[in-house]
Amino acid sequence: MNGAPVHVMVAVVRNHRDQTLVALRRKDSHQGGLWEFPGGKREAGEPPLQALHRELREETGLRLLASHPLCRVEHRYSDKHVLLDAHLVSRWSGEARGREGQQIAWRERHDLREADFPAANTPIVRLLQLPPALSITPRMPDEKDFLALLRKQIESGRELIQVRQPQLPPGQYRRWFEAALELAAGSATHLLFNNPPECYDPAWGGCGFHASSRVLAQLQARPVPAEQWFSASCHSLAELRRAEALGVDFALLSPVAATGKHAAGDWLGWRGFCRLADQVSLPVFALGGMHPAQAVLARSHGAFGLAGIRNFCD
Repeated sequence: MNGAPVHVMVAVVRNHRDQTLVALRRKDSHQGGLWEFPGGKREAGEPPLQALHRELREETGLRLLASHPLCRVEHRYSDKHVLLDAHLVSRWSGEARGREGQQIAWRERHDLREADFPAANTPIVRLLQLPPALSITPRMPDEKDFLALLRKQIESGRELIQVRQPQLPPGQYRRWFEAALELAAGSATHLLFNNPPECYDPAWGGCGFHASSRVLAQLQARPVPAEQWFSASCHSLAELRRAEALGVDFALLSPVAATGKHAAGDWLGWRGFCRLADQVSLPVFALGGMHPAQAVLARSHGAFGLAGIRNFCD
């Protein structure tokens, strides 16, 4: 299988209940009997977004109003080489139905299983397991208060927490993080390690690695195995593109709105966020002056989700 892969446009349509639209492939088709996201092959000379609009309309009857890049996946089957160009659809009109006789369904996030989809879809399914909100720990005065805060967040059902304690030296941070891992063991909470990569232990379970923008600039390769989350803080298009090149699973882009840390006029605003996030194919969380109540607004501007400290630690 030499030559360019078949370019397939993929529409990831999520509704306000965080459900994703999927369709069952016909048994007589390639990878038949498995579920897939709406989409199809881009025709010769057809602009990619035009193909995305056409495929979504032909398969489901939905009219695409706004979409944003999510990820690009190249995969080789034994009989086919494909490039999946996935876009997150944030706005559409119409009612979804299987216009080609296929069964369609809205699936809850935790009901999306990799085994139910063709192998090329695995990275997309994995990304859709990410929660729509990411909590970042504030600076804590001591380990006791830190663990009390973590316990509260875990018990409240927080699924993804970045452990950020920049005031600690690496050795002490690692001790706090290991205590946090013990606290989160057996729960639905995953932790993100935010410290130099040489202090991270890939053998830790239930966690991933977060790179600050400074660490991101120093990395030469992905610092963790593919099955562990890898995220990064970004403040510019150059940093987003570096994150994309290093195989980051998702990025945090900031500051979107006013915070006590940034002077007036230094934040991106939603238009600025959308302009930058739309130039890379990876999930981007909005950070800086965010509140959970802004979820719908954030998604309409291309954000995969929201991240924050003060308003996300309750």
